[in-house]
Amino acid sequence: MRAVTLARVPGSPEVTEVAVPRPEAGEVLVKVAASSVNGFDLGTVAGYPQDMMEHRFPLIPGKDFAGTVEAVGEGAEGFAVGDAVFGVDAKAHLGAGSMAQYVAVPAAVGIAHRPDQGFRA
Repeated sequence: MRAVTLARVPGSPEVTEVAVPRPEAGEVLVKVAASSVNGFDLGTVAGYPQDMMEHRFPLIPGKDFAGTVEAVGEGAEGFAVGDAVFGVDAKAHLGAGSMAQYVAVPAAVGIAHRPDQGFRA
């Protein structure tokens, strides 16, 4: 899959090919339709959280995402393939973020079903 990656921090992000993650027990795999760039991501590229969180390289930045559930790991409850979702990668380490075609995230925290479309005032 294509992903924005960092070989080191501080570093320069590049678009590279990496393996599609597999959802571990309790995780769902999301096909990412949208990801954001926020202050935390900019800080990660600059190396600020280097001494505060484990970093796994090549590091894919990105926390926020929206997309569709592509696969469900063993024991992951509340989600099914095809569900429209949004959320934040709530893992305790940096490395497999949402600036990629796919992201695996815990089903128990940081992910929700997308609300129905068509809100009316």
